[in-house]
Amino acid sequence: MKNPKKKIVSKAKVQITPIQKAKKAVDTVKAQITAHNKTHATLMVKVSKAKANLAIKATAASQKALASARLQAAASRKKSAQLKEAFKVVKSDFRVASIKQKMAKTEIAAKNAILRAEQKLHDAQTSDLAAAVKRFEKRWLKARAISTAKKVKALKKKATVKIKAAEKVASARLKVEARKSGKVVKGPKKPAAVKLAAKKPIAKKPIAKKAAIKKLSARKPVARKPVTRKPVARKSATLSAAAKTTGSKKSSVKKVAAKKAPAKATKVKKT
Repeated sequence: MKNPKKKIVSKAKVQITPIQKAKKAVDTVKAQITAHNKTHATLMVKVSKAKANLAIKATAASQKALASARLQAAASRKKSAQLKEAFKVVKSDFRVASIKQKMAKTEIAAKNAILRAEQKLHDAQTSDLAAAVKRFEKRWLKARAISTAKKVKALKKKATVKIKAAEKVASARLKVEARKSGKVVKGPKKPAAVKLAAKKPIAKKPIAKKAAIKKLSARKPVARKPVTRKPVARKSATLSAAAKTTGSKKSSVKKVAAKKAPAKATKVKKT
């Protein structure tokens, strides 16, 4: 029996982001620094032992061992300084990558918000358009109704004027025909179609007028204050009348006016 072939599942490559790469570099350098610190501590112990051996017994071998330990310690210090500089660089790269990642996230969020708002506006476009058209139609119909009413009123007014003019002409012709024939001819009836004319004022009852006349007549003449006319005004009136006449009549008219003036003044005093 043949063994079934195993299906090979291809694993998708995981994309490493810049911030992940920078974090990995920081961790690597940090591990290197930790390991180097241990090595450097061992070298420093070696230097201190070489110094102690040289102090106990100064031989060429002890001096050579001390010199070798010092050289290794110096090299270790240089490497430690290099690792510290490398750590600063990778740490700075990590901060830059984190800032860029935050900026990218902000941009993506802003773009997504814009897309959502655009989609929302597109969805509401149809309903907003229908509401706007409805409002505009309502305003337009209202304005058009007012304009139509004004135009119809003007047309009715013109038609009324024309009808009245035609009635006058027809009545004049009918009168002429009546004179010629000697018969009584009735005038044309007013058409009932046009119902536009100024409203006729309501006729007041004659009783009210009579009552008003009675009230006016019932008032005593004493209540009214008589206006006394100055004789100067009479003289001016007589002079104007006398100006029309001949020069001989002027003196006689002035005398008559002078005589009549005190007589009228006495009548006013009696009232």
